[in-house]
Amino acid sequence: MHVTDAQDVRRVSVLKATGLIEAAIDPAFDTGGSYRLAQAALVVCITDEGHAEIDNLRGRNASNTDAPPKPARTGIEPLHYLRMIERSTFPLRVDDAQEINCIEALKQAGFVDAAISPVLAWKESREPQELAVIRRITPFGRAQLARGTS
Repeated sequence: MHVTDAQDVRRVSVLKATGLIEAAIDPAFDTGGSYRLAQAALVVCITDEGHAEIDNLRGRNASNTDAPPKPARTGIEPLHYLRMIERSTFPLRVDDAQEINCIEALKQAGFVDAAISPVLAWKESREPQELAVIRRITPFGRAQLARGTS
């Protein structure tokens, strides 16, 4: 599903950051990196966690024995990463690609204030690299952490 309404793009960002859907979100074009300026999002699918949450909301027991086994997820989940950096000293510089993907999702959801450089070729490396600087965890991100969900 393609989403272009600003409020819907923000909702998609939150659902992606919480791991309930898989989506591609067009990057913001603001030099300050404001998530509010993201233009569009493409929702790819609802994750197994998203389906389990829907079942919980509908009052169904998600532990159905006939359900197929969940595929193993690879990489770091954005909310797990948020919990990992909760007590970090900011600004925090990050150059790991998986962590930067988490930062992008958290930034789009409004959970962190961060700047992510475009992919650049550094002198020391043959492969292009990104750099992210997390300035802080936002009040919205702190509220998510206080909920204790990951």
